[in-house]
Amino acid sequence: MSAPVEEVQFNLDGILSELGSFGKYQLFLLVLLAFRDSFLHMCNFNYVFTAADVNFRCHVPECELSPPIFNTSWSDYATQKSVCLRSVTEHSNITECTPDIFLENKTMPCDDVIYENNNSIVAEFNLGCQPWKRTLIGTVHNLGLVFSYIISGIISDRYGRKVIIVGTPLMVGIAGLLKSFTFDYWSLLVLEFLETALGYGNASMVLSLETVSQKSRVAFSCISDILSSLGAALFGLIAWKIPYWRYMMRAIYAPLLIVVFYIFLVDEGVRWLLAHNRKEEAVRVLNKVAKINNITLSSKAKEMLSTISNEQNRMVEMNQQSKDEPVEILAVLRSKTILVRLSVIAACFICSMFVFSGAIIYSTNISGNKYMNYSMMILLGVPTRIITAFTLTRFGRKAPICIAYCLCSCFFMASAFVPKSVAWASTILYMIGKMCSSYGIFSVYVVGMEVFPTTSRNSLVNIANTVGRIGSVIAPQTPLLEKYMPGLPVVVFSLAALGPALLALLLPDTSAALPDRLKDLQVQEKDGGVTSASA
Repeated sequence: MSAPVEEVQFNLDGILSELGSFGKYQLFLLVLLAFRDSFLHMCNFNYVFTAADVNFRCHVPECELSPPIFNTSWSDYATQKSVCLRSVTEHSNITECTPDIFLENKTMPCDDVIYENNNSIVAEFNLGCQPWKRTLIGTVHNLGLVFSYIISGIISDRYGRKVIIVGTPLMVGIAGLLKSFTFDYWSLLVLEFLETALGYGNASMVLSLETVSQKSRVAFSCISDILSSLGAALFGLIAWKIPYWRYMMRAIYAPLLIVVFYIFLVDEGVRWLLAHNRKEEAVRVLNKVAKINNITLSSKAKEMLSTISNEQNRMVEMNQQSKDEPVEILAVLRSKTILVRLSVIAACFICSMFVFSGAIIYSTNISGNKYMNYSMMILLGVPTRIITAFTLTRFGRKAPICIAYCLCSCFFMASAFVPKSVAWASTILYMIGKMCSSYGIFSVYVVGMEVFPTTSRNSLVNIANTVGRIGSVIAPQTPLLEKYMPGLPVVVFSLAALGPALLALLLPDTSAALPDRLKDLQVQEKDGGVTSASA
């Protein structure tokens, strides 16, 4: 008679506990994933600086020097940005170009535009009078992620996490470098879409969760995210020191080509190998981890490993005989439990991604140095992850997510209505709101990966993630709301944060062993394992 599924899961978790969660092997893996994810994060938000708004004014023939300059003393008269018109000048006897030479209530279209600098594609592709083209870049970028997460999820669950961990950064790096050489707006837009459609994915986080034992998976994932946040924060410094968009792109995309060597450095996830009946490879990886960490497995652990191997052989025979579940993703989607969870997680992602992405994009509009503001927004993820590691482990999942997004809503709303005379207070409130948003979206990711079976985990999470990309697709358009009311984008973020705060009440508190198959999930539900709030 075959061993119960729960026992097999316990056996694997027991072996992982003996191997340790923070030995040399795991620390080396953390460094590799941090390097990869740091540069992917920079590339994922490249448009924040490469498509940044640039001050401009209309070309005024009566006033131009040779060559024309951007003169801030009278540029408000030379350009009305909302419609790209300029005031008409008094042509007779102009001796000095001052605001006095412009006639009141008389305007004319801009014949040409002069920009403050040439660092952004806005200036190089002359998009000043077409702001929708600037924000469209971010929208197309995030639209490509819709396809990326579906494709990468299916490939990851079918062919392994390693394929995505190595393959997607290479695609992003190549597309990004090609993008840095384009001299046409529409070509750049196509490459922006291809970059995200063929790259990215969340295989790193999935591998992190599946590499360590149950009690360490939140802490391990948080440390991985902290390291990648520290690296991603360098983007603000890189953009500051290399402001020209072409050179900036090459600086952040080229390092991703190094990830090709991960073929030899990163092992496939043990949980995935066992779930796909590749026991020999799983045993080899476990023995490698033990050797690198200088750990000798106990006789009990070896017996556990043998039990798992035998169970996998029996499962192979059963699958070959019955040939049920030919397409895992289609099989699990027949489950009402899976569909409900998928719908709730997807709805959470729509709101949380809109708030998270929008808050980062809008950070360049708040008072202060836009490069430092961006880096600060990313670095806020470090203390946030430390808090996440302690609270998710101690208080479960549902309550922390709900509280985090309620606080996020309050702080963003307060930030929007602080008087301009105390801009520092508005900035602090905004940053705290961003911390709450970062806490919430990471927690939703963790829950999403814990409630789905291993054999379809990445696919299901990425389906939810794909639907959630609706939020990140809309987010780049939020800066346009600023022309209707100062701070209106932040008000919208505040209202959107209430969505996951309420939806979190429908989520299970996941802290049991990760289910490998749909039948494992059903067994856990009968035993109440999935809804256990203890860590």
